[in-house]
Amino acid sequence: MASKSTNYGNYQNYLGTNHAPGSPPAIHVRDLRLSVISSLGFSFKGCRCLDIGCNDGSVSTQIAFEFDASEVVGVDIDPKLVRKAEELYSLKASRVRPPSEPFERERLLDYYPMSAILRHGRLPASASVASHWPSVKFIAADWVVSTDPATTGPYDAILVLSVIKWIHLEHLDEGLVKFFHKCKTSLASGGYLILEVQGWESYQKAIRSNAAPHFAKNLASLQYRPETSFTKLLQDEGLHLCATSDQLRRPIAIYRKA
Repeated sequence: MASKSTNYGNYQNYLGTNHAPGSPPAIHVRDLRLSVISSLGFSFKGCRCLDIGCNDGSVSTQIAFEFDASEVVGVDIDPKLVRKAEELYSLKASRVRPPSEPFERERLLDYYPMSAILRHGRLPASASVASHWPSVKFIAADWVVSTDPATTGPYDAILVLSVIKWIHLEHLDEGLVKFFHKCKTSLASGGYLILEVQGWESYQKAIRSNAAPHFAKNLASLQYRPETSFTKLLQDEGLHLCATSDQLRRPIAIYRKA
């Protein structure tokens, strides 16, 4: 693991249990969780997506460039990670070769070599307004309590990957219910909530003296458990489980808004 934020409990350059062992993968290596989500029959193509707890932006940029989402908004509580996400998006956009002919629709990813980027520089993040780049935006906010209209949707898909325990530990049971309700209201009709479930053991391992010490007290007060409570809480919000996968060490669950 890389350094952990003592304010938020999150990680820089996150390498979670659902990644392959070893160092964080290179930016051109597809996130295993996105491959699993695709294997469940879900397509991001043409979707407007919200990535909650986007960290360094690797998932958000992959959804945009490799899975053809029409729009991606990444939100993270840590402004430093948001800046890293913006830099990653700028790098990815700078290496894309746009369609060269009016009838050509395909973008070529990683077309321009890194040497060209080092020599000529990167495109600014505002380049996303061009038709051959997907719309990607990163925002520093605690989404549970944020009122920023840029993050309110409606979205076709909301991703909550490797972040639900931090939301639960910070905002407690009441905040978890509020979070699930906000997910429901921020989804378009028929939209999907994609959740990477961090088990109770993961919660317990999160309690360390150098990382948000108040989490120890918060953990003791929690009544809801990811393994037994989340599906019922989501059903109460009109979000119904439609697909799951245990292919990775943490389950991936997809819920659909009725």
